[in-house]
Amino acid sequence: MGACGSTESGEAQEQKKHSQMIDRKLEEDSRRLRRECKILLLGSGESGKSTIVKQMKIIHQNGYSKDELSLYRLTIYKNLIDCAKSLIAAIRQFEIEVQDPTVREYMDYIADYTIDPDPSTELEANVADAITGIWNDAAVPKVMEHQSEFYLMDSAP
Repeated sequence: MGACGSTESGEAQEQKKHSQMIDRKLEEDSRRLRRECKILLLGSGESGKSTIVKQMKIIHQNGYSKDELSLYRLTIYKNLIDCAKSLIAAIRQFEIEVQDPTVREYMDYIADYTIDPDPSTELEANVADAITGIWNDAAVPKVMEHQSEFYLMDSAP
């Protein structure tokens, strides 16, 4: 009946190799998934969910690439300008007078300023001077008394 000296056909051997390859792949995937940890982060806006994810990436994945850092720089610049524009709009809305005439020029400059979307472009030095000048003016503490009446990012003050 062929039990003593029979051999498997070529097709049967291929199927067996294919099955063993699938078994090895499943075992590798199983080992990888055992090491993987999934986290569900819940919270309201600006409560720190993405900050946790960023910190985990820095700690466990050797930080960010140069390209990722460039993109974050652009986001930071945009947030800075948006906060400055929000502050300027509030000063004007509540009709608070600035003390220094140079600060009025700074306010006009920042209100009309647009960020270069190229992530490799750095923020101009006169933008930093303008924002610093506006922030240091006596009008800012007065406008912050109305903070509940306009939006300013939590990271701004």
